[in-house]
Amino acid sequence: MHPFLQALQTRPILFDGAIGTELYKRGVFLTNSFEELNLSRPSLVLDVHRAYRKAGAEVLTTNSYGANRIRLDRFGLGDKASTISEASARLALEAAGSAAWVAGSVGPTGLEPGALMGASADRLESAYREQIEALIEGGVDLLLMETFEHLVEMRTALQVAKEVAPDVPRLATMRFTSDETLRDGSEPEDVADALKRWSADVIGCNCGDGPDLVFRVAQRMLGNGLPVMAQPNAGTPEMLEGRTIYVGNPEYFGVFGRRMLKAGISLVGGCCGTAPAHIHRMRGATRMMGGALHVKRAEMETPREAKASSRQKRPAVADRSELARKMEAGKFVVSVEVNPPFGLDPKPAIDAARMLRDAGVDVINIADGPRASVRMSNLAEAVLVQRDLDMEVILHVCCRDRNLLGLQADVLGAHALGIRNLVIITGDPPKLGDYPDATAVYDVDSVGLLRMVDGYNHAVDPVGKEMPEPTHFWVATGAEPAALDYDREIRRLEQKAQAGADFVMTQPVYDPRMFEKFLDDIKHIQLPVLMGLLPLANYRNANFLHENVPGMQIPEEIRSRMKGAGNGEKARAEGVTIAQEALSAVRSRIQGAYIMPPLGHYEMVPRILDVLGDDWKRWPVSDAARQS
Repeated sequence: MHPFLQALQTRPILFDGAIGTELYKRGVFLTNSFEELNLSRPSLVLDVHRAYRKAGAEVLTTNSYGANRIRLDRFGLGDKASTISEASARLALEAAGSAAWVAGSVGPTGLEPGALMGASADRLESAYREQIEALIEGGVDLLLMETFEHLVEMRTALQVAKEVAPDVPRLATMRFTSDETLRDGSEPEDVADALKRWSADVIGCNCGDGPDLVFRVAQRMLGNGLPVMAQPNAGTPEMLEGRTIYVGNPEYFGVFGRRMLKAGISLVGGCCGTAPAHIHRMRGATRMMGGALHVKRAEMETPREAKASSRQKRPAVADRSELARKMEAGKFVVSVEVNPPFGLDPKPAIDAARMLRDAGVDVINIADGPRASVRMSNLAEAVLVQRDLDMEVILHVCCRDRNLLGLQADVLGAHALGIRNLVIITGDPPKLGDYPDATAVYDVDSVGLLRMVDGYNHAVDPVGKEMPEPTHFWVATGAEPAALDYDREIRRLEQKAQAGADFVMTQPVYDPRMFEKFLDDIKHIQLPVLMGLLPLANYRNANFLHENVPGMQIPEEIRSRMKGAGNGEKARAEGVTIAQEALSAVRSRIQGAYIMPPLGHYEMVPRILDVLGDDWKRWPVSDAARQS
């Protein structure tokens, strides 16, 4: 399989944005052929590619959208079609180096429907063959047929691409009208099926009337077995003081990028009106959803693989932590989230942890900037809990706020301070919190950080150097049983297990039947599971979680129950009952519970645990629940 398609099976990929828009900003008039600049002003084109690469694009698109002979004839450049296309590939490759893929852009001829029907099939085929052969000769990694409005043209371009370069991935995106159809009335679902029949490897839509339209159309193209791509323009252009302005700003694109990826769209980027700033905002979304910091155009040996012979065996489970020993022994364990304070006083958190310890809770877990909020360092609280209460903690480590150097320093520092249990998460983007302009780093995602910690447990650092001794971390990873892109969530969990995760802590569960399906679908992964429980405080709390927190789907029946319970103690009692019902339904299939009390209501935890009876601390869980 082509390395690009291999990568696409495991993570999202970020494309660049508009080339023409950037050339226009640099003083090129709209009456010129932008593609001819590959020959007359190559440094200008190269600057655009480099700007997108610097912004984080993993795929650079050649400046060849209108470089077919039919379109170039309008500028008297038809005889240079092959030269211009080949030059476009070489420029993009120079900017990409070994760190990005290059997609050869193939656009429509610009002929109207009547002229298209009158044009001979040979003329269309010849124009596309000439351009595609030149792009392949120039060295492109992919072929991107983009912004087509007529299926007859797209079919011809795909057929020629398959004949000329059968092993090069073919990406096909169409431009839809504001009523979500092609100009001939074709619906997105039918278009998706047609593109699949014509041997496209990736399908999707681009341009259109901005992110909202492209998002809706791309969603409708999901589900036929092919990855879907979305490259919206920056909204409907407006004329202001004689200039064409696109009103979709970079922040807007960052929000839509995350929304698209959450919905299952695999490839995102920008079209007309977008700039490197838009792509930079989308980079945070792709990294958060598992996109890599560095792309390699060819398969290469990683440092850890190169050092595999020198890696030590991981420390035995029993030598890592008390929590690890309990889980290995098959005990049912309970972890409760007690987050750091917003201010300077850790006493309320310590008091809550003390009450939970006395109620029989095994371990306190402490989030790292939950919901992108600013709080006291969770490492500080973790050290205080372990020192003052002689109680173990699970420290959340979030990829959002620290670069690769900072993450390594904090993880090793936590080990030196006696922290042995970690839960590794990618983290919510700053847009969700009080500081939307804060930088989201995402040098690595949760899979990358799991690999790093697993390397430490084998006494090897991320660049393959041997360490004096291994760390002794017992490491959890997160999972969303109600993820919108459920298949992707299962694939991601498989990757996390391979990367070194020891157990799973899930997002809150409200539908036991859905959760049982999740447990069935991850049997092959063989990791013990702590089921997430967030007892609802009231109807408003339930509605907010359902509508605003990714990965949390609260059934209508549950929300109705909370609405009927009113507010105050009665509502919290109903929230406890709902959590008890979920726990009771699956307790024989899980290794334990991960409870997240809402709004500081830690008194709800012992009440939830009452459903387990007095002897739950002595429970041996079943082999099916242990899995590991």
